[in-house]
Amino acid sequence: MALERIFGQTPATVTVALVDGQTHVGLLSKFSPAVADLALTAPKGAKPLVPFPTERIAYIGFHRTAGDPPQVPSARRGGLRVHVSQTSSFLVDPEPSPPGNLGFYARPSEATSPYREIFFYNHGVRLREINEPLGSMLVKEGRVGQTAVEEGLKAQKDTPRTPIGQILVEHKRVEQGAIEQAAALQKRKGTRLGEVLIEAGLADAADIEFALQEQRKRGGKRIGQILVEMNLVTEVDLSTTLAKKFQLPFVDLDTCVINLAAVEELPRDFIQKHKILPLDVDAKMLTVALADPLAIDALDQVRQIGKRQVCEVVATPSQLERYIPTYLDQLDQRRLASEMDVILKGLASDDVQAIGENEAAEVSAVKESDNSIIKLANQIVIDAYRRGASDIHIEPNGKERTVSVRFRVDGDCIAYQEIPSTYRLPLVARFKIMALLDIAERRKPQDGKIRFRVGEKQIELRVATIPTVNNNEDIVLRILAASKPMPLEQMGMSSSVLESLKKVVSKPYGLVLCVGPTGSGKTTTLHSALGFINTVDMKIWTAEDPVEITQAGLRQVQVNPKIGFTFAHAMRAFLRADPDVIMVGEMRDLETAGTAVEASLTGHLVLSTLHTNSAPETVTRLIDMGLDPFSFADALLGVLAQRLARGLCKQCREQYTPAQDELDELGAAYGPEAFQALLKEEHSFGLKLWRAPGCASCGKSGYKGRVALHELLVASDELKRCIQRKAPIDDLRQVAAQGGMVTLLQDGVRKVIAGLTDLKQVLAVCSR
Repeated sequence: MALERIFGQTPATVTVALVDGQTHVGLLSKFSPAVADLALTAPKGAKPLVPFPTERIAYIGFHRTAGDPPQVPSARRGGLRVHVSQTSSFLVDPEPSPPGNLGFYARPSEATSPYREIFFYNHGVRLREINEPLGSMLVKEGRVGQTAVEEGLKAQKDTPRTPIGQILVEHKRVEQGAIEQAAALQKRKGTRLGEVLIEAGLADAADIEFALQEQRKRGGKRIGQILVEMNLVTEVDLSTTLAKKFQLPFVDLDTCVINLAAVEELPRDFIQKHKILPLDVDAKMLTVALADPLAIDALDQVRQIGKRQVCEVVATPSQLERYIPTYLDQLDQRRLASEMDVILKGLASDDVQAIGENEAAEVSAVKESDNSIIKLANQIVIDAYRRGASDIHIEPNGKERTVSVRFRVDGDCIAYQEIPSTYRLPLVARFKIMALLDIAERRKPQDGKIRFRVGEKQIELRVATIPTVNNNEDIVLRILAASKPMPLEQMGMSSSVLESLKKVVSKPYGLVLCVGPTGSGKTTTLHSALGFINTVDMKIWTAEDPVEITQAGLRQVQVNPKIGFTFAHAMRAFLRADPDVIMVGEMRDLETAGTAVEASLTGHLVLSTLHTNSAPETVTRLIDMGLDPFSFADALLGVLAQRLARGLCKQCREQYTPAQDELDELGAAYGPEAFQALLKEEHSFGLKLWRAPGCASCGKSGYKGRVALHELLVASDELKRCIQRKAPIDDLRQVAAQGGMVTLLQDGVRKVIAGLTDLKQVLAVCSR
């Protein structure tokens, strides 16, 4: 078919739609796609129109005239849906177009279309979609049966729509707070949310109409997602068919080489929000993988950010979930390494040579203006925080060997950097200056604190200096990232432990203890429990050292033993300040423990921590400390013991069938009889375990993050009687087990079966 259109003495009325959404109506005597600028004649009485550069034009619609034949419905002719924006599309039948052409002609298939013909420029087309339901295509390709599609469609009708309030907030038409107020008013009035918003002047009719249209467009879940969730079609089959429907390539990310330079082209937050992974980049084109071809707005933003043409390819959602964190982590590591390399090269080029044997002179050389050392110290802290480290170890090794810097990540120390020995004293001195310590005192330990800002985040570091052999001085910095409390539901507890703990902390008075070694998350758990009961009708006092987590509604106090303000002193002060709940950071001595029991017996709920290995052991420890067993038994509500084990990397973990010796080892850890009962009850079809071979995201270790293990002892009447008669720990453990207590080791085995960790890591933190 000829590409040029000539209209002779009767110019055609056309609508020119620009890529920015503007439209202009005018007259054309002839049209050729190859012209650089399109000149329209304005209708009679209208303002003259300036020529439009064709790179700004998305499409040209040629209006119908009285003599044109009627359009043939698309159901009879097949068809293509051409998307030119997120909200605008045309159902058309395209004409054949030679390869390399600037665009293509198409005839609208809908009888209501005002156009007899449309020319689409390739650069103006956002997406081409085959006009056939996805379910029909899946059936046609043999990927699913018709019955399965019908089941999916039935389930789709039952899925809830996106709330109108959520849509208004997403599109910044209304603030979240206004929606919450309107929703509360709606419940009282019994009217529709949109009517309430208009009446209150929080939104206008146009906003509500927009939200309703968006709600209708979104509907509930898409049919493909439902079919995958119902296990009626595989994710790969669905993505392959989607790619075919939208005429896009499908890629398997497992076999794809991803260019990190491409990932750098888009902001981290954008990639995470829209689940779009850049794959490759050159001077003209950015190739991106996504699961939803209809994410047209997001792709338009990619074009604006990258200043390039965009080539879309389809990938499975699970692969994107797996690879996006992996490559973002790789990018972070490369950036951090690059920043540290620049600093170390700067140190090497500085004229800061070894000052000599005079250490006093070496120390005095470190001043606030020493830019190189300041940058080095700051970068160490920034890198540690971004890698999720809990501790930083600065380890000088004398004048002949480099300074080792290690981070503790997920419970294990890992090598971070080797720094020239020339800077061993300046670096240590810099951290001492930041912590307001005596830089000249190198013979005895010191401790202090540093407040540090990483981006928008304020963190605190606890600093400890320790003199070591050969006149060295180590520094260990514990990172205390000030944060909000986590909800109890996100603490990784089993449903039975979670419900029991909620009941325990909801009691009006009594003693609740959280126990475990240093760094096992005791304070985090206590704050989560406080967050659960933190309501306006409760007066909650906390005494902590230091205050690591802050939350509104709590009156938080930091103790200072150096001036005699201990936990026991704080508790006695709290008892005169009308408390409902008291949280004490740690029961360090008999005085604190005795005061806690006294407070709980006088009508207050008291929460605290202790360094013990298990919940039953906590009871015997406190009695051995000197607590009266009768008072203690009356006060005790429950003891939660916990550990943090290294978690399997979610990016590379995989299922496998365990050998019999692995099952035997799990059974020995759980208890042979109880393990067989567990398998029979929950895994009658065969047990599968998980392992992680290692990937870039986890540094090839197979582990990333930590998993909490819990053991909750609830003080039943029988257990209280055991406490009163000072029963041995084995009796306490037996009574607790009869009451339903799951031990730390048993909880660990359950989380091994769930694929959260492995038995090696559970045994590393739990004794048999």
